[in-house]
Amino acid sequence: MNIHPAPGHPTFVIFDTHPVMRMGLAILLRENFKEALIVESKEITEYDQDAGQLIPDLVICVLHADFEEEGYPSILEIRQKYAGSRLIVYGSEMQPEVIIDYFKKGVNGYLSRYADVSEMLACIAAVLNGKRYLGVTQMALIFEYLIASHTPQKRWDLLTRRQKEVADYLVQGMSTSSIAEKTGLHLSTISTFKAAIFAKLGIDNVLALKEILGTNEN
Repeated sequence: MNIHPAPGHPTFVIFDTHPVMRMGLAILLRENFKEALIVESKEITEYDQDAGQLIPDLVICVLHADFEEEGYPSILEIRQKYAGSRLIVYGSEMQPEVIIDYFKKGVNGYLSRYADVSEMLACIAAVLNGKRYLGVTQMALIFEYLIASHTPQKRWDLLTRRQKEVADYLVQGMSTSSIAEKTGLHLSTISTFKAAIFAKLGIDNVLALKEILGTNEN
């Protein structure tokens, strides 16, 4: 059966291995997005057969404990197949690093299975408007994860070899003119290096630079 939406109406596809839950989500979406065409499928081939190769505006990928069973599409497969579609992952609670990895792979929104209807609708609306969406609880978890995993050494590695050389001279107390003379570079070039070093490390003074360099050497 080929499905053809009315002109100007968005198409949503739900990928879910559980047919009953998939139908329930479809009913909920039809009630709240009456102008949209809602298609439910287990995997990409089934959707293509039903929708006649119709590219969806929004893909909702529901993840259960068994979502990796044979035939179920991966995030990368969905992204490759529907490059221009918006993509929401909905389901199991995930560790912060997993959520971050999903967003890096092209996911536009993540929604926990514990989210209520209003949050789901907010997520869909945000994603359809070209924004990323992450629930408040998951945002807090990721924020704490980033704080815990952040180290000065990682910031130091952002610098190029030449910037590290200039940074070493700065913490020794040398002026920009002295560094220019030492390296044979123009004074303006040293000033540019200094500004880039501060910007990359998120600092605004040499004292903070000394702290980072000292931690890096330990």
